[in-house]
Amino acid sequence: MKKKVIALFLVLAMIVASFAACGKSENGGKANEGGKADSAQGGDTSEEEFSWPVKDGKLSMWLWWSNNYIENPNELVAMQEYEKQTGVHVDYVAVPQAEAQEKFNLMIASGEYPDIIRSAESYYTGGIVQACTDGVTIELTDLVPKYMPNYMKIRNDYPAFAKDTTTDDGRLVGVYTVASDYGEVKGESVWAGLCLRKDWLDELGLQTPETIDEWHTVLKAFKDNYNCEAPLLIGAQNGYDVMGDFISAYGVLGEFYKEGNTVKYGPCEDGYRQWVQLFRDWYAEGLIDPNFISNDASMMNAAGDYIGTGRAGASCNIWGLTADVYKLQGIATDENFFLQGAPAPVLNKGDVPQIGFATSEITKETLVVTTNCKDVPLALRWLDNTFDQKNVLLKSLGIEGESVVKDDQGVYHASESLQGMVSSGERTSLSDALFSKYTLGTSDFGLYNWGNFSVLYEGNRAMEAYDYWNKGHFDLMLPACRTLTEEEQNAFNSIYTSIRTLVQENTIKFITGQKPMEEYDSFVADLHTYGIDDCIKYQQAAVDRYNAR
Repeated sequence: MKKKVIALFLVLAMIVASFAACGKSENGGKANEGGKADSAQGGDTSEEEFSWPVKDGKLSMWLWWSNNYIENPNELVAMQEYEKQTGVHVDYVAVPQAEAQEKFNLMIASGEYPDIIRSAESYYTGGIVQACTDGVTIELTDLVPKYMPNYMKIRNDYPAFAKDTTTDDGRLVGVYTVASDYGEVKGESVWAGLCLRKDWLDELGLQTPETIDEWHTVLKAFKDNYNCEAPLLIGAQNGYDVMGDFISAYGVLGEFYKEGNTVKYGPCEDGYRQWVQLFRDWYAEGLIDPNFISNDASMMNAAGDYIGTGRAGASCNIWGLTADVYKLQGIATDENFFLQGAPAPVLNKGDVPQIGFATSEITKETLVVTTNCKDVPLALRWLDNTFDQKNVLLKSLGIEGESVVKDDQGVYHASESLQGMVSSGERTSLSDALFSKYTLGTSDFGLYNWGNFSVLYEGNRAMEAYDYWNKGHFDLMLPACRTLTEEEQNAFNSIYTSIRTLVQENTIKFITGQKPMEEYDSFVADLHTYGIDDCIKYQQAAVDRYNAR
């Protein structure tokens, strides 16, 4: 994926053409301001002289795209309105999410980049820092203060956001989507977690479980009284524990985690062994899905078919699929069906629940400007406009009066038009209706208001799951915005693939009883032989640099 020669020629080409380039010097270099544009497109004018809309502005953007109804974001009402407001037409290179990595690799190899790339951190080996070093994208350190006042204000007002969006050596190499709740920059509410049949709990006279022992009681009662084949639906991904909820009760996670500021690897620690023993016991009792290796519940693909039909009593889900949603979709036929959220389990009452995956980060996807961009000022100003408060509603919920309406108290509700798309059977849910016609929804970028989406679940109580999931903390998790150097990343990749396979294979064998627990020490010894200590060292260095920012 890393095309060193192509990157070098790109840098040379950019220098000759006076475009922006990071270069490949040891200090990363600093980009120029980009090609000059005429005054109508902003060009090199001061911010005071610039105003929207521009005349015949044009940009291009690559992004992965997942929508069952439309092929391109330009078909959305919100993006059409945004084009009218800015005067900028964006040629979206929208690729299916399943093909995104392959398409991305081909694009990078070709050297034919659009002006802006979304989510490059997910697809470029080494992340966006390496993309800048390789000459694929430009450095923004001097450009963001000049062309992005909205973005800079958020960075200045929220030091945690500034830290997450600055490289270890103090540069800006990308623009980060920022999560907010009606203007307040804060991590999203935890939008996924454990859930279980509330109607079954009520019938059995049981309370929502909080400890591991209480979970055992509930799962056994589900099996004994409802004869469900999978009292707990788990999955073969994410450490075979949905999202690390049960593992975290033992003070570890399924992969790398931290104790204070010290990086550790879960499978090497006794806590992981204790969790394996727990699931081994539960598997033998029939409390865990016997087909968990093939039922990928961690991606929530199997949850509807199982938990919505009584084949399972507990699982992981997103808040949009809790409460009575499966009943509204016709999957659950039990009139009393109700799927309630539950906090991550703890060993003892009063312990603080931990969460094994990040859903509450301030930063979300990145947007980078490539060295092929011919009007960098326009690209940055257009991106900056997505951080303007006045555009938040448009991007998330669409146009007031069309997709949403506001009551006398200033609260937004789904419009009759949006509701009509569901009641007529044209769409299966309000979110389905909104995202298929009006907005980018959760694919939004810029200033992202997750609080807006409560509109879509008004009346079915799905949002109640937040009350349980938000009890979890993130103390065990490594900083999401840490970065490994190119050398560290290459060395890490060469070692960790084999280690991960070793862990997956052995974890399954221990849980299912194919391997005796007496061999666990030998398994840990193999991890050290395979080089896990070097992997820990690389992750520790990245965490140390992040903490020093």
